[in-house]
Amino acid sequence: MLRRFKGSYLSYVLVFFFFFFSMAAFSSVLSVYLTGIGIGVANMARIVSASGIFALFMIPITGYMSDRTRKPRLIGGIMLICVGIFAMLFSQSRTVALLFVLNGLTMSFISAVQPLLERLAGASKYRYGILRVWGTIGYAVGAQAAGFIIGKLPSVVLFITILVGGLLCALGFAGAEDPIMDKRKDGEEVSSEKKPAERVKLSSFVKNPYYLLFIAITILFWGSSGANMTYVPILLRDLGIDTSLIGTVIFLSTLVEIPLILFSNRFMDKFSGKTLIFGACGLTLVEFLVYGLVSVSWIVVAVVILLKAIATTTYVMIVLKVVSNLVAPEVRTTGLSLVNTSSSIGGIIMQNIGGILVEKLGLNTFYLILAGLITLAMVLASFLKVKNDLKVFE
Repeated sequence: MLRRFKGSYLSYVLVFFFFFFSMAAFSSVLSVYLTGIGIGVANMARIVSASGIFALFMIPITGYMSDRTRKPRLIGGIMLICVGIFAMLFSQSRTVALLFVLNGLTMSFISAVQPLLERLAGASKYRYGILRVWGTIGYAVGAQAAGFIIGKLPSVVLFITILVGGLLCALGFAGAEDPIMDKRKDGEEVSSEKKPAERVKLSSFVKNPYYLLFIAITILFWGSSGANMTYVPILLRDLGIDTSLIGTVIFLSTLVEIPLILFSNRFMDKFSGKTLIFGACGLTLVEFLVYGLVSVSWIVVAVVILLKAIATTTYVMIVLKVVSNLVAPEVRTTGLSLVNTSSSIGGIIMQNIGGILVEKLGLNTFYLILAGLITLAMVLASFLKVKNDLKVFE
């Protein structure tokens, strides 16, 4: 039975479903939970900000350790068990300082494991889309479960659920297989284990101008998109959308990801990284322009459902594609982790600046500023040169 579980599709389903389930269960109702236990808005913002601060250190360290030890599954499994333990400790804490630390540890561990999952999905024997789609389903189920539990049951039940999710994800990691092969478009398979990780110097990232350019593009894209995730519920509320329906709108926008991920093999390997970046940025630009210029609620709701998740999900896959073609296999997880760290930097910058801009200029003007930043990302992308040799999504 154990032999059949090793490398089975079920093991990957457990990894992706329960990883994103745990992420959504913890993060989607965090602000509601904190205010519900008597934490003020200002302190709640400080506690929530810990995730980005801790992630700046945890993501690159985890990626580097994964590449050096060549044991990403072991590291990922241990970290998900820790996520469950941190979540249980979080549920029993009431001081701001302790909540800050535990939230930082929990969310940074989750953020640090995500590049390991992308690497696992991109280099497994199963197609990327039929693995990653379980993450979307898990996230949607986790968000819905968290909302139900917080509204109907004692809050400790939510954190027990996260602990169980972390344990099941770790079980999936134990059954999955480490990424071994890169597939080239000419059909040749090239082993990722050719050379020890230490032979490829980490300074090679700094010396690669196109990798640094891609990080700059990612900071602009994820900084703007992260701010959008924070402010789009406020935008919908200001347009008169009932609070109970806002969650439904976000839920529907998440489900739109499913066909995009399932059929990723039809387009992600065929188009160049630059073309895909233009596509994702173009959709985001349209989205932000609508938010900034249109005040008709049903149009904004339609754009949120149709475009919000499509652009960001496409960019997650773009990161895997571009890094796979820019970075040597021996340090690829480190490369993915550094890009994800840049996402955290962009998020921290825009979250802090965003509050000031919204207060002084208004939400619509803020979205036009975000549209300008996305336009700048597209300009930078025009200078990007990335090969399109590897088949990552088949």
